[in-house]
Order: sequence, then C-alpha cells, then structure tokens
Amino acid sequence: MHKQNFLIPIAAMLIALPAQAAELKYVPYLGLDYHYIDASAKSLSPNYHAAGINLGTKYNDYFGTELFFSQTASDAKKTSTGKYKTSYRAYGLDIAAYLPLGCYRTFDLIATAGLGEYVFKEKSNGGKHHDNSAWGYRFGAGFAYNLTQNFSLRALARYVNLDASSKFDHLNEYTIGFRYHFL
Repeated sequence: MHKQNFLIPIAAMLIALPAQAAELKYVPYLGLDYHYIDASAKSLSPNYHAAGINLGTKYNDYFGTELFFSQTASDAKKTSTGKYKTSYRAYGLDIAAYLPLGCYRTFDLIATAGLGEYVFKEKSNGGKHHDNSAWGYRFGAGFAYNLTQNFSLRALARYVNLDASSKFDHLNEYTIGFRYHFL
C-alpha cells in the first residue's frame, strides 16, 4: 500500500467535515492507556503489554485528532538457538470520528485511522541487538464512556498493518484507558 493512497481518504475526511463543523470547539485532552498486543511475526507470535500516552483534541462532537506514544515490555521466546527478546515503541497521529449516544451523550462510538512509526528492538541469546523500523497503518473501533465533563474511559480494538518490516507483519492491539478533558 502506497503512503499516498492512505493520505487520500484522510484528506477527503478533512475536506468533508459535517455541517456541525461550523460549531468548532477545541477540547484538548490527555490520555493514559494500557495495551495488549498480539503480533504476527516470522516464526514467532509475540504478545506484548504496553503503556501509552496521548495528547488529543476534539474539534466538535464528531471529529478529533490524537498524537500517541507507546512503549512495550519485552517478550521473550525460546528458539532453537536460545532466548530471543523483542520489544517496540511507537509514535504517530490518529484521526477519530465520534458518534455520541444517549440522551446526555454519555457514550461515544469511535472509529480511528492513523499512521505511526514502529521501532522494534530485537535481542538474541548471543547478545546481538538489532533494530527494525516500519510504518504502521492503524485502523480501530471502540467506545468511550464519559464519566464527567472532564473524565472518560475508552476501550478500542485496533489493527495495525506494518509496511516494509522484515520480520513483523501486523499487530492486533486492544486498549483500555482514561482521558482528562481540559474544559
């Protein structure tokens, strides 16, 4: 998948904002997340636990953007040549579409799309280190529960397709976290 093909739908979404976009209200937020990641890699299927932080903005009730950073703990697997450890860090940008539900807009259905850089660290039993970097095209869906005007809980499932990685193909990411909205 070419990066230009990925950017065309994003540009279309930005141009075709709903009519409510005239009522822009910037609501920045800070979020903390726990991630469980099921990765698909050559000859290994690592599972990661990660912590993530994100800084986002809701432009109105239906649209927002979010910068993210996450770091995983190491996953160790025994292979025929010894122990093999991997971990990664990721950072990038997501766009989000929200569908408020309920009389008091307590719930939001969420759809996300984004782009991030994933830097994998690999360490073999012999002490050899190797870094492997790839672009990840991220697509997710989930929901948010707004506890108060300032606090919300969010759960997402996300698929990440990794481009040009020699060992890693894709990630299935499950996230739960909370947000503090600066009102």
